[in-house]
Amino acid sequence: MQSFGQSEDPPLGHSIGAVQVRPAPVGRVTDWTFRPQGSDPIRWDWSLGPPDVHGLVPIRNPRSTEKSRHIPVQAHCFVTGTTLKLESGLEYDLLLMLERDPTAAWFVPQPTRLGVRLPNRRRTIHTPDLLMLDTAGRVTIWNVRSADRQDEKFRIQSDATAAACREVGWDYKVFPGHSRAQKFNLRWLAAYRHDRPWYEAARPELVEMCAEGATTNDVIEADRGSGHLVSAMWHYAWRGHLIIDIDHWIGRTAPIAWAHGASDE
Repeated sequence: MQSFGQSEDPPLGHSIGAVQVRPAPVGRVTDWTFRPQGSDPIRWDWSLGPPDVHGLVPIRNPRSTEKSRHIPVQAHCFVTGTTLKLESGLEYDLLLMLERDPTAAWFVPQPTRLGVRLPNRRRTIHTPDLLMLDTAGRVTIWNVRSADRQDEKFRIQSDATAAACREVGWDYKVFPGHSRAQKFNLRWLAAYRHDRPWYEAARPELVEMCAEGATTNDVIEADRGSGHLVSAMWHYAWRGHLIIDIDHWIGRTAPIAWAHGASDE
């Protein structure tokens, strides 16, 4: 496991603004702070290489007050097998989208605290929303912000975060949210994430039906009320093996198809 650098943070409870940092270019990240499991937050020394993301815990815990815009969410993560504390429903929508990615290997919410030098030379701090590690070892830092709330301050912080990620070989992306139909379709499919004993047995019938051209109603009719075939359809749609348009409302006439190569997975 990668060893962690020595902390340069002030004692907990003191403002991070009290930390002395080197002057940085305008709109630039000056420092990264992580919280390794079982440790206080520490200012990361990138000369040691990247941190072991499996050993990171959130830099802060989401809390809700009467003035909060969002309500925190505790979500069971199918990929990590743990409960993740997210700051909003929009972050939950992002997590569901990423959980469908077969290369997703690990997630850390609120993974780091960034010191950012603004254009007016003032220092601020920024906490990205989610870190994703994939099976190839690539790390992506995600920020969640609806398009109508991406103001100038957010864009400055976002640009600085993107540049800082590039410098350390990480990726950076912004998630603005889904359409209403896609959001609720994903939440519906998420109920069928977990494998069930009858799904594998139902697969050949679904593959055959899709080869002949089928709709969701055809699966419902073939199921004859037992539920095994319908639930398997939603499960394989979640996994991406069965193709269905989730960008629009899913009705009985929605066409379905089996993804090329998915029969062998």
